[in-house]
Amino acid sequence: MSDLHLDTAWTYHGLRVITLENSLLRLQILPEAGAKIWQITYKPLGADLLWNNPRIAPARHVIHTPYDDVWSGGWDELFPNDEIAIIAGDRFPDHGELWTAQWTSEPFSHKDTAGVTLRTQTPIGAISVEKTIVLQSDSPIVQFHHCFENNGAASFPFLWMLHPAFEVTANHRIDFPKMRVTREPAFPGTLHDAPLEFDWPYAQLGSRKVDLREIPDRESRAVHFFYGSELETGWCALTNTANQLACGLRFDANVFRSCWLFASYGGWRDYNVAVLEPCTGYPLNFDALVASNRHQILLPGEKLETDALFTVSEGVRSVSYIDADGTIMEEPVQSSR
Repeated sequence: MSDLHLDTAWTYHGLRVITLENSLLRLQILPEAGAKIWQITYKPLGADLLWNNPRIAPARHVIHTPYDDVWSGGWDELFPNDEIAIIAGDRFPDHGELWTAQWTSEPFSHKDTAGVTLRTQTPIGAISVEKTIVLQSDSPIVQFHHCFENNGAASFPFLWMLHPAFEVTANHRIDFPKMRVTREPAFPGTLHDAPLEFDWPYAQLGSRKVDLREIPDRESRAVHFFYGSELETGWCALTNTANQLACGLRFDANVFRSCWLFASYGGWRDYNVAVLEPCTGYPLNFDALVASNRHQILLPGEKLETDALFTVSEGVRSVSYIDADGTIMEEPVQSSR
């Protein structure tokens, strides 16, 4: 008997929920709320991995709604911009067009696979977007396939970001591959004393060297925001050192050329959350993105297709690498001798 389960009968706060489930993972997807992944649960430990805002429930939102004031958490996607932008003469909304879009959904289930294909067309940019989410039997890996197609008559510059928000505590740690960190001057947070650029993971704050892999207690009121670039490979990870449960994303670093981090450890609106954000470029200001030639472009009729995955593993204290097949590799323990 298969351990796979596909359920489309449930609703949450008036929103239709698509649930994909096997013996290890449960995913809850909200097509009517921007195709948000509301929660990913690792079932053997009963661990909810994504952060859900305790004050704001998921909901349908009209385009041009301010993102921060209604952010319910979970896993969104941003396209074709982050902050409000003028692109080719049109005003694009805060955090882009996808998170307020109504997506169609086609759930499917086979012997060893359950999944859903979600589709929408952006109302301003005229870009067709399709993403397929797949869960296989007895697998701790969620597979993603995305396709963007420019249906307009002109070239379209863009930024695209995966935006999963993770539940964190002082027992968690964040891992990235070797990369260069660039702070955002317009949003310094509590890293304002650090250099504008430095190598991951250490930030020099005055006389203190801070290891950014370590998550401070929420009483620290810390806020970290930066861009990671020159990634050695395309992955990012979060580990709960208390129960030794690690999760992370593997992505194509030729598409997602940077990985951002926004983390509030009690310092922004009392939230305790870390958002690990594989992104096609940086910075968040669209004019600066284009001026620095870190944007990407879809020509008329052109498609962008790419795969990514989310993976979970037990018995891990820190992550040194995530393989292309989703295998999480642990950082070797350093001898004290």
